[in-house]
Amino acid sequence: MEDNGSGWPVGTAPHCGAGGKGNTSSRVFEVALQNSSSNRSSQFSGVELLQSYKPLIIPCYALVVLVAIFGNYLLLYVICHTRKMHNVTNFFIGNLAFSDMLMCATCVPFTLAYAFNPRGWVFGRFMCYLVFLIQPVTVYVSVFTLTAIAVDRYYATVHPLKKRISVSACTYVLSGIWLLSCGLVAPAVAHTYHVEFQEEGFTICEEFWMGQEKERLAYAYSTLFITYVMPLSALCISYLCISVKLRNCVAPGHCTQSQAEAQRARKRKTFRLVSLVVAAFGICWLPIHVFNVLRDIDIDLINKHYFLLIQLLCHLCAMSSSCCNPFLYAWLHDRFRAELRKMFNCHRRIGIHTNNCATASVVL
Repeated sequence: MEDNGSGWPVGTAPHCGAGGKGNTSSRVFEVALQNSSSNRSSQFSGVELLQSYKPLIIPCYALVVLVAIFGNYLLLYVICHTRKMHNVTNFFIGNLAFSDMLMCATCVPFTLAYAFNPRGWVFGRFMCYLVFLIQPVTVYVSVFTLTAIAVDRYYATVHPLKKRISVSACTYVLSGIWLLSCGLVAPAVAHTYHVEFQEEGFTICEEFWMGQEKERLAYAYSTLFITYVMPLSALCISYLCISVKLRNCVAPGHCTQSQAEAQRARKRKTFRLVSLVVAAFGICWLPIHVFNVLRDIDIDLINKHYFLLIQLLCHLCAMSSSCCNPFLYAWLHDRFRAELRKMFNCHRRIGIHTNNCATASVVL
């Protein structure tokens, strides 16, 4: 399972390349077959090692998927069913939850099936191109939405008197995020090929950049900057400004000792939450980006025997970010937990206190 040019591992073939379609498909087939044959012994040992860890890897992935889908679904449910939550901040958080759910639904099952199936890609040509489009799009959408949330919170905290964007403008921003994400993955999709090795009995679905190594590296490093360096910088700068603003903020009037202590407790909680948000994003996505950079610099820097296992573990770490987001952006907020309990209590008492359920509201 080699990594594709965009940095999201789903395949089993080595990197090559291709220009246009048409007769280049046969060239892709020949180069892929040649590279596959030359590295067959080392690849086989890597696949054999990966198969031995299958009983451990699959439950870990299953846990990530269950937690991510359940947590993000509850977050979306509360936002959609609570009218007073229909504001800009919560729409951004809802978009993040939706993209995280879609990321888990597309990245995880197909990655596992492709990694462990000896026949390679078994989902057909159409799904090959569809999955290779949706997977990176959801990653782009998630990181762009995280950046938008950080900027939104920055203006809400540091510049509270400035006019914030309207709900209609938020809709345009979210639409732009999805359109931009689709545009950024176009080069990867244009170099994606579905190749069948009938005699060998397996099929690959991979990016091939034959004769375009400089272009592939440029795309790979720009992807690294856009999906990691830029959003991480935005998170750090925005939340650093928020922390400084809160630290220097002094409540008007004379505070009692208990009020001052409560204020300090709120500030400490905010600082911890901000630190967790930055750390979660940085830590979850760091391994896969380090892996990709090492592979692009010199693939021999990574032991071929452990290549596939390391790659899959890095991918698992990246996918775990979708589990962290609902907790960081909702579950750790007292108001959200109270609202969720209220909604569950309303469902239990449905038919008795139905009118009370309609008044549920929370703003994250």
